[in-house]
Amino acid sequence: MAKPGGPGAVLLAGTPRCGSTWLANVLGRATATRTVYEPDGPISDVLGAMVATRLGPYPALGVDDPSGWYRLVWDLAFSGGWPWDRVESARAAGRQLVKVPPAVRDAAIAGLAVGTSRLRQRPEHVVVKSVNSAFSLEWIAKRYAPRMVVLHRNPLNVVSSWLVLDMASKWPVGDQPAVRTAYLEPLGLTPPPPGSSPVADVAWSVGLLTLALKQTVERHPDWVQVSYDELSADPLPGCMALFDQVGLEWTEDAAEFLRKADDPAFVVHGGTARAHPNAHTATDTTNRRLQQSSQFRRRLTDEQIVEAHTILERFQLGAWGADPL
Repeated sequence: MAKPGGPGAVLLAGTPRCGSTWLANVLGRATATRTVYEPDGPISDVLGAMVATRLGPYPALGVDDPSGWYRLVWDLAFSGGWPWDRVESARAAGRQLVKVPPAVRDAAIAGLAVGTSRLRQRPEHVVVKSVNSAFSLEWIAKRYAPRMVVLHRNPLNVVSSWLVLDMASKWPVGDQPAVRTAYLEPLGLTPPPPGSSPVADVAWSVGLLTLALKQTVERHPDWVQVSYDELSADPLPGCMALFDQVGLEWTEDAAEFLRKADDPAFVVHGGTARAHPNAHTATDTTNRRLQQSSQFRRRLTDEQIVEAHTILERFQLGAWGADPL
């Protein structure tokens, strides 16, 4: 039986709210391609929840570290994921399983995942999208050898989305010793003190995840790094070129998705695209991508922008950081 991963596999990694869902939906419309969304997500997949209880929401594994639980997640993901993940009733049941006590849940789910990975018919191409793997990308690459695509976005826009969703308080970032040793100590960085503002906490988390992605990509020049801001400025030629880079065949379905995604009323979740119920297209006809490029200016005050920018500067992100104010 074929090993999961290999030439037909693509891993799309980024930070939460970096635009990876949009890009995963484009890539997933390639010929003979299946998309697996967030197999390691603490609330999106029961396996992700199981891993988070053991390794945290953002696992930090060295390239040679053993982890049977993490391997369970990626064996299934690069085999095509759960076969029923497009069935809403099954997805709802899976979300409920996240809340089941681990002693009751884990052994049964682990056995089901192993059996599914071994027995399911694997698609020709699999695109796996993950925003929780920034500290473990080399671990994944060594074992599954997918084409690696790392997406980054103006971190001020990422910060603004995190604040809206209160994400920093839900999933702490970077409290593992390995993260401190690899990323914080070389730059002399320390987290914001307890009682800091939500802006400071979020900017710290976004900056740290972005730093991990940037430094890992720099160690692997064969990996593909993509700027969401640059790609979304002119997505059709950029996406077509990206398809060629990762060995996927362009389709009219992908082109149609890009055309529809420019509508300010358009939203996408998983593989489903629809009109946003709160969109006001009669009064706001701005291209949706252009709206997103300046999102932080509508969501943050001037004082919050300065505060976030000051913290992000500490991570020395260069071209991956926020533009000068």
